[in-house]
Amino acid sequence: MQRVFLRFLFIALLTLGMSFVAQAHEGHDHNHWSSMFVHALLLLSMAASGLAIVFAIYRAISRWLPAGK
Repeated sequence: MQRVFLRFLFIALLTLGMSFVAQAHEGHDHNHWSSMFVHALLLLSMAASGLAIVFAIYRAISRWLPAGK
């Protein structure tokens, strides 16, 4: 379980660290043609990360429970 927690902590810290880099900045243009594509990629990556975390928690819990329950 500690390995799962450390992996989750690493992913969370990496995500928090990168979010400051990806924040809106001077020249952040929502009218540019690629804006919709970039924001869609951002949302998809967030959804994929969330699903990966949920799956990792599910796997960790299922290992603890007996097979018949």
